[in-house]
Amino acid sequence: MKQIVIISHKTMAQGMADTINFFAGDIPNLHYICAYRNGKNNFPIKELTNLIATFEPQEQIFLLTDLLGGSVNQNCTQLIKNPRINVITGANLALALSIVLDPSDHLSAKKIAALVNEAKEQMIYMNDYASENEADDE
Repeated sequence: MKQIVIISHKTMAQGMADTINFFAGDIPNLHYICAYRNGKNNFPIKELTNLIATFEPQEQIFLLTDLLGGSVNQNCTQLIKNPRINVITGANLALALSIVLDPSDHLSAKKIAALVNEAKEQMIYMNDYASENEADDE
C-alpha cells in the first residue's frame, strides 16, 4: 500500500485531504499535517517522523508539499535519503487524487513523473481557454 501525507503551511493540507475524501471516499492511507498552525513557529518534524514510523517497512511514502522553496518542502526534502520517501512539491488536487486512486502498491519514478505532468496540464488560464474554445464553437 502507498501512504500519502499532504503537508502544508497552515490548513491547506487538511482542506485537500477533506476534498479527496469527498471525491474518493474515506481513504485510510491518506494523512495530512498542517504546519505553523496555532501560533507554532516550528516545523512539526517529530509529528511527521512519528507518522512515518507507523507505516509498514515495505510501503512507499509520498510527501506532498505546498510550495517549492518553502520551509515545509525544505524540511520534507531532508527525508528523501530514505528510498521509500518521495517528495513532490507544488501539489494540487489533481495530483493528490491521481496518487490516491492509482491501484498500484508501488509507483515507479517514471509513473510518478507522468502523474506530475498530468497534474500540471490541469492548470489552465481559463480566460484564454474560454476564448479559444468559443472561437472553435463558431
